[in-house]
Amino acid sequence: MDSTALSKFLSYVLRHHPEAIGLELDENGWAKVSELIKKAKEDGRYIDRNAIRDIMQNSSKQRFILSSDGKYIRAGYGHSIDVDLQLKPKTPPEKLYHGTARNNVASILENGLQAQSRNFVHLSTTVDEARNVGGRHGEPVILLIFSRRMSCEGYDFFQSESEKSIWLTSYVPNPYIDQLKK
Repeated sequence: MDSTALSKFLSYVLRHHPEAIGLELDENGWAKVSELIKKAKEDGRYIDRNAIRDIMQNSSKQRFILSSDGKYIRAGYGHSIDVDLQLKPKTPPEKLYHGTARNNVASILENGLQAQSRNFVHLSTTVDEARNVGGRHGEPVILLIFSRRMSCEGYDFFQSESEKSIWLTSYVPNPYIDQLKK
């Protein structure tokens, strides 16, 4: 399995559908690596510890975390299933960014940014990262989020454990959003 396919497979089972291969996650989203490899093989996907480590070391997106003993793995963010990542609130940078498709902008500016099927709204520390995310859904539009002001006004922010350029929050009300001009 090539690295892109493996990363997508791991994202699918560790973020969204562990039941698709009969994998069990604990309440914090951890799965036994040995069980993941076994269940993937039963599903016709041949992966090993080296392939998992290679994805984690060489991928531009740091989506996964291995436990200190290397026996467990979990996705660091992006879940649509109920897991407690045990994240602690942190003070975010002054501004963060969110990339979206042009056809979503009017609704977001009216209703705010909502997590939709995910547990959190994902925000980026750079315009380029936000543009890459928004480009997956059509012509990208970059939204500027006044994150520090939100935080000072009582909204919690969390920094992804696996990808330090990703910040998470449950909702971004529209007064804290502005469309970035080209």
